[in-house]
Amino acid sequence: MLKLILCEFRKLKRKKLFSIAFLTTFIMPLLYSFLLKNEDFDDLISVVTEENGFLLLIPLTVVTAANLFFEEHDHDTLKNLMCIPVSKSRLAAAKLLVLLLFDIAYELAGFGTAVFLSFLSGIPAARLGLQLYLVFCDGILLWAAATPCILLVVWCNRSYIISVVIAFAYTVMGYILHISDTVLRVPLGLNIATALPVPMIFRWLYQFHSVGEGKVALQNFYEELSPYFVPTPVVFAILLTEGMVCTALLMRVYQKQTI
Repeated sequence: MLKLILCEFRKLKRKKLFSIAFLTTFIMPLLYSFLLKNEDFDDLISVVTEENGFLLLIPLTVVTAANLFFEEHDHDTLKNLMCIPVSKSRLAAAKLLVLLLFDIAYELAGFGTAVFLSFLSGIPAARLGLQLYLVFCDGILLWAAATPCILLVVWCNRSYIISVVIAFAYTVMGYILHISDTVLRVPLGLNIATALPVPMIFRWLYQFHSVGEGKVALQNFYEELSPYFVPTPVVFAILLTEGMVCTALLMRVYQKQTI
């Protein structure tokens, strides 16, 4: 499996799309630092975990997944891999693990950017260990949140344009739902709100936000939402379960597709 992962990573690394996609992790923190002068370190990290993650990383993960899963079909090399032999399920698992590593590295690179910008701006890097932990966990959770969309892309087995459309629609839907009280202010349980990945991650992240002085409205928002915060073990249990289910279904779909 390790050789498969390294092989998939090398194939991805050779592509310009991979380098361009990874460089986008620096965009949001830099823009935020230039546009806003009263930011603190917590604000910079929230840009990495939220704007970078939900607006950039999820669609990039889906588009990169489409590139990985469609490449063998495009170049007609899948038959050669099957002759080695390499099972399609192991191949799919390797691709998904590469995407997981990509998501974690993407978030950690954003964290490094935030630390560097805070140093240049003279902003104290408060709660540095906690923030690093949150960024690392966020990378894993965002990968799990992207797996339903990756499953849909592989199941459709269409062009890259369709993959981009699906990724964009999934990202917009998730980001809109996270500001809906109908979704956010719902107790954990057997309900649709608990199964929605993006709102669940926000309900986990919000409890770690520190609110500075003078932000009364924001402080009131977090206090009202606090009964609906999701503990770390719970959010991991829910999203990783969903990710494992989607992974199993994806392997089954990918296995049945004609070569």
